[in-house]
Amino acid sequence: MKLSGSIVALITPFHNGEVNVTALKNLVEWHLAEGTQGIVACGSTGEAALLTTKERRVVLETVVAAAAGRIPVIAGCGAPSTHETLAMMVEAKEIGCDAALVVTPYYVKPMPEGVYQHFKVLNDVGLPIVLYNNPGRAVTGLSVDTVVRLAELSMVIAIKDSCDDLTRVIKMRQRIMKDFSFLSGDDPIATAYIAQGGDGVVSVSANVVPRLNQQIMQAWKSKDLETFATLRDKLLMVHESMFVETSPSPIKYAVSRLGFCGSEVRLPLVPVTESAKEIVDHALKTIGLVAA
Repeated sequence: MKLSGSIVALITPFHNGEVNVTALKNLVEWHLAEGTQGIVACGSTGEAALLTTKERRVVLETVVAAAAGRIPVIAGCGAPSTHETLAMMVEAKEIGCDAALVVTPYYVKPMPEGVYQHFKVLNDVGLPIVLYNNPGRAVTGLSVDTVVRLAELSMVIAIKDSCDDLTRVIKMRQRIMKDFSFLSGDDPIATAYIAQGGDGVVSVSANVVPRLNQQIMQAWKSKDLETFATLRDKLLMVHESMFVETSPSPIKYAVSRLGFCGSEVRLPLVPVTESAKEIVDHALKTIGLVAA
């Protein structure tokens, strides 16, 4: 399975403290219509760490059923311990997810050998693995050497790289000798990432601009550099506004402005401030998503 293009890091909509299953289904259908090429469910943007085990299963089952095999569904599977991550992956495979997005074990700060052994155990589940390098949240990152070593495992097929070092993708491409997907995990620099050899992006902003996000990926693939540059400049304000406060609060507010669901988040996350709303609203108005 080759992952590429715009893959949405899907929010988890809530209503009165419960997962809003109807809104979740509607969001999946909208993304299919808008050209999104993959969905990450129960990732950081989906508030996975704040979901119960039962809720996580509901979200994954809902997204898999709604997608109905039309685009890949990638389940976020991150935990400090190997055995808990393993259980998450087994469940995701049972539900019918196409792959697992697996962040490095957070909080425990394992050594590189521990990280390798962690993924070696997970490899035996038989579900394709997307490595997730996000040292800003997980503390433990994935060095280029570690990624190259992990790529030798049969089920490791891609990396989501949330890192501002744009030389990493060049170094990894030069050393990984198999079909492997390189995905940016940082919207504001995703265009620079694919210009360095990346295949696509796992995008927060795609929750509100899925078609434009896919169009910019297609423009690069088609070597339409004029369209690529125009869309890059057009989307930068949107990308930056989605991180004006702790994600996913701004993106959930933005999705609420489009009418799909409310902006409810779970503690310890809090709703965006009024000043942040103004920034998000300005970005949405500038590109014509909401009325000026």
